[in-house]
Amino acid sequence: MTLADIAIPISYEDAKQLALVFTPQLAQRLAELHAEHGTTNCVPMPRVLTDGRLMLCADVLTEVGEGGLLQGMWEAADKAMLLPAVEVIPWDEAVALLPVEGE
Repeated sequence: MTLADIAIPISYEDAKQLALVFTPQLAQRLAELHAEHGTTNCVPMPRVLTDGRLMLCADVLTEVGEGGLLQGMWEAADKAMLLPAVEVIPWDEAVALLPVEGE
């Protein structure tokens, strides 16, 4: 499933069960969007997975709607590029892809 398959904004209850997974290139673009349109009150900090992709908890999607901390960033994003490029997977599957500390 991709971000294109999710109704946004999403409820917090649903969001905390999901992870957003994307490429380093897309992470760079999101960082640029945040620098231009974001707020220091909500700074998405992706984690690197063992396969080189990055992930965020989908709870960031609760802040993209009207009055949300990431609304400006969301409105400035190219949805045609972004939505199909972000994979949405269960949170526990993403956590299983995190590097193990000390290895």
